Amino acid sequence: MEEQKTSAQAAGEAERASVMKRIEASNAGQERYAKKQYTMSLISAFSNVLVLAIVIYVVVTMIPKINATFEDLNVIMTNMESITEELASVDIEGMAGDVKTLVNGSSDSLNQAMKKINAIDIEKLNGAIQNLNDAVEPMARFANMFK
Repeated sequence: MEEQKTSAQAAGEAERASVMKRIEASNAGQERYAKKQYTMSLISAFSNVLVLAIVIYVVVTMIPKINATFEDLNVIMTNMESITEELASVDIEGMAGDVKTLVNGSSDSLNQAMKKINAIDIEKLNGAIQNLNDAVEPMARFANMFK
């Protein structure tokens, strides 16, 4: 019986040793996993810090540009409002009436000028020019003698 106890004890010891080895192997695996997890946490933290730094840099550099753009937009909108008000106050019908009056006045003046040109007697004008030429020609000959 003692032998059975010792052999049972030996079997129990061997089983415990086997269980302990499995526990140690499991603990070693958990330790490797924990180290990998720690490394991944460090990489993740570094990446988050890097992304935060990039976001802060972009925000710091872009805010002045965005403010300048909004100021330019405000100036443009103010100018657009004043141009719109000026266009609304323009009397287009009055301007069209003024242009029509100008065209009609020009047309009347042109008609009067054409009537006066048509009223000129070309034959009398040619005769008067010939008479003037006849009167000036002897004086021109006289003046050419002294050259």
